[in-house]
Amino acid sequence: MDNQSLVIVARHGVFFLLVDTMNKQIQVKYQSTPSSPYDTHKMVTSAFLVALFLYATASVAEVTARIQESVYLRLVGNTRLFAGAFATVFILVLLIPAWG
Repeated sequence: MDNQSLVIVARHGVFFLLVDTMNKQIQVKYQSTPSSPYDTHKMVTSAFLVALFLYATASVAEVTARIQESVYLRLVGNTRLFAGAFATVFILVLLIPAWG
């Protein structure tokens, strides 16, 4: 495995750790309330799911582009990066509702 692949694996790990940690904080914060932030903030939840889907799709496309040595590798990598950033921001809005 080359250094660039290790960096990509580390980025995936950081993204999933961040999303998982914030999701657990949302569960702890809202465990004593009858409503869930996923129910009360449907637009933010939908945007988060779209960004998460784009992240997953771009991750698979990035592997394919890397194997085929495609000219679109940089575009797909940047798409994955921005989708991950948007997903993180959207779940942060669920955690801190004053932002949304």
